[in-house]
Amino acid sequence: MRLMRVAVGAITLASFTFVSSARAAQHGPHPTQPAHPSATEHAVGQARSMPPPVPQRIASNPALVARLQPLLPSGTTLANAATGFKNQEQFMATLHDSRNLKIPFAQLKAEMTGSDHDSLRQAIHDLQPTAQAKAAVKTARAQARADLKATHPTGTDTDDKDDR
Repeated sequence: MRLMRVAVGAITLASFTFVSSARAAQHGPHPTQPAHPSATEHAVGQARSMPPPVPQRIASNPALVARLQPLLPSGTTLANAATGFKNQEQFMATLHDSRNLKIPFAQLKAEMTGSDHDSLRQAIHDLQPTAQAKAAVKTARAQARADLKATHPTGTDTDDKDDR
């Protein structure tokens, strides 16, 4: 008896979905919803809402590139190192903490941009449990902000903070 009720319910739901889909196809988009935007309109809308990826933002500032280059591990390009980070400050603080705490950058990056998406503080704690992670992040973020300020005349091009 219970199985029969479940089957009737499934058939009713399927019928309702089919009828709703058929009506939508017959009458077009809802009057309050615009038709699908063109690919160009969609791309323009995305361009306004999405900042450029971190590697592009850094590459567009040669003075910043010059400051960060010495922090990179040997054989690593700035573009590859910065890929996957949420913002410039997060990437730059990670570079500084890697150098400050002598933790391989690749390991910190993997903790932060891998499947777990750890904060810099958590990544430091995972890789070097005896380190004072909170203080290390504070220092590295200050170094990153100093790099940005020194390479931007207005000092206003900083990113959202998320590793407190």
